[in-house]
Amino acid sequence: MIALELRVMLRDRAALALLAVLAGALALACLSGAALMQGQIDGRAAAQLRQSEAAEQLRERLADAELPPEEAILTPYRLRQVLIAPLPLLPELSVGRAALDPYTTTVTMRTGRDTLFQRSGLDNPELLVRGGIDLGFVVVVLAPLVLIGLLYSLFAADRDSGMARLIVAQAGDPVRLVIARILPRLALVLLMIAAAVLVQLASGPDVAGRWQAASVWLLVAVLFLLLWAACGAWINSLDIGAETAAFTLVALWALVTLVLPAAFSAIVQASYPPPSRFEQIAAARAAEIASTEAYENDHPEIASGEFEGRLASIRKTWEVAQNVEAATAPIDRRFTEQLTAQQRFAEALSWASPALVAKRALEEAAGTDAAGGQGFRTASEQYRTALRRFGGEFVERGAIIGAADAEEMPRFAWSPVRVMPWGAIATLAALATGLMLLAGRRFARLKLA
Repeated sequence: MIALELRVMLRDRAALALLAVLAGALALACLSGAALMQGQIDGRAAAQLRQSEAAEQLRERLADAELPPEEAILTPYRLRQVLIAPLPLLPELSVGRAALDPYTTTVTMRTGRDTLFQRSGLDNPELLVRGGIDLGFVVVVLAPLVLIGLLYSLFAADRDSGMARLIVAQAGDPVRLVIARILPRLALVLLMIAAAVLVQLASGPDVAGRWQAASVWLLVAVLFLLLWAACGAWINSLDIGAETAAFTLVALWALVTLVLPAAFSAIVQASYPPPSRFEQIAAARAAEIASTEAYENDHPEIASGEFEGRLASIRKTWEVAQNVEAATAPIDRRFTEQLTAQQRFAEALSWASPALVAKRALEEAAGTDAAGGQGFRTASEQYRTALRRFGGEFVERGAIIGAADAEEMPRFAWSPVRVMPWGAIATLAALATGLMLLAGRRFARLKLA
């Protein structure tokens, strides 16, 4: 029966057109994902080169025995470290935040909290307008529409034509008939997605854990599309026509894929608005002016000998920077708290939309969710504090950094915490199973009628 349904579907031009659209979207997603992955690899390679150059320059500076003291005293402000986040496991499958969040930054003694990440990874503003397409987008947005096109007349068309009783009588069991019609349609969509995933894995870098993460990613995709197949079966079990079934499924898709995410985003922004950045800039500027004037009034030796003058200059820079950070710390803290509250509230609301549940689960499996980017930001901020503390001690003591001291300079070492979306997987599995059982129960009752 399944083979018969497969042959019938492959003779349907509308079904073939839908599958062709899906194939084109998958090809475009693969090309876009491969370009993103290559960009991520090249960007990290360039950052690693900058870090090697900075380390070599520091070694040469420390090894220069003829470096004048008035120049050597400036070494704390010559320290430069390039921080690089590890490559995500599957950014070519689900882009998530990988195309927006920075994955590298440069830290010096002059780097402030507000200048640690001065630009995102979005180099082309056009991308923000037209949006990107990846395999995660295909799974969450396009594949459900293809399934709706293949399944909306699963049984309702037979009811419209008056052939339902005859077909049920021939099949013997309407539940078996519905399953036989669902399986080839769902299997074709899933096989096309799985083939695209295999292409991406085969052409991507050899990173430990990619295949395991891809298996979890595929599991989420299977469960999410199985949920849509169950929705199609349940809608067809109702006493409605094929057109009504199609409109109902499309309306449901629009609700969970378009309407609810937009509504949740507006609710989150209205519930937890971040503090004004202008307030932060004004506070920083006021603190900088006040600290500069106070330091110059309290330290007239700033204009004395060359060594003493340079030492006083960097001490002034160090003290002003500390005062500016102290003045803006409350605003930064409120901003961080509001951002954390936004993320928690958004995650809580997302459970009301299966599309958001699947999207978040796919990004978590790929390692491109918001938590990864926030983790790199937090680790970079902690390293910035440690580097400034290290260099600030020499500035305060008026000591010159030597080669032995440089060995004590803090090193950046951060790896993201891999969290698999087991909660989302259980939720999608429960929803798909429940809907399929409800549909099967209704079709079983149809047999008795």
